Amino acid sequence: MNREKIKALLEKYYEGNSSSEEEKLLRNYFLGDHIEEEFLPHRDIFIFSESEISSNKDIPDISNEIWDNIQSSNNVNTFKKRKLIHNYLSIAAGIAILIVSFFFLRDEIQKDTIQFEDTYENPELAYLQAKEALLYVSTKLNSGTEHLEPIKKIDKGAEELKVLSTFNQGLNELKTIEKYNIAKKYIK
Repeated sequence: MNREKIKALLEKYYEGNSSSEEEKLLRNYFLGDHIEEEFLPHRDIFIFSESEISSNKDIPDISNEIWDNIQSSNNVNTFKKRKLIHNYLSIAAGIAILIVSFFFLRDEIQKDTIQFEDTYENPELAYLQAKEALLYVSTKLNSGTEHLEPIKKIDKGAEELKVLSTFNQGLNELKTIEKYNIAKKYIK
């Protein structure tokens, strides 16, 4: 066998694209006595694979029997049927719960409906009372925020520091020059 063919077969073998006949050719070549010196490092792999093949010849191949048992087994089909029935029953139970809760809640809502009635005869008086209540709530809410005034001073200081971000952008642009400095060390 010539060098180029051996190299091509080895490349296919290491990529996992070789056929069993090509692997047999390689095994025969590397188990022979006339191996070129550049291929000697590959010889151990084929010697090991040949010893493994010969040691595994005593182990019977039962893969076909296992596959036949799996295919003939009805357990897989019954399991699928059970799972399908379970899914249908789950959906039916969910629908039943929704229907019962709809009728139950509908009756409860009809019993407990709250009817709002006007407490004021005069709409202008009702408007004034609502306005007064809302103003009261507004003053209570605003009085609670008075002690937060010093925090506004912190915000003003933070606004002034935003100028520093432009300085940071300038430093980031200078990082490209740093690459040239590193290259300059190697050019010397």
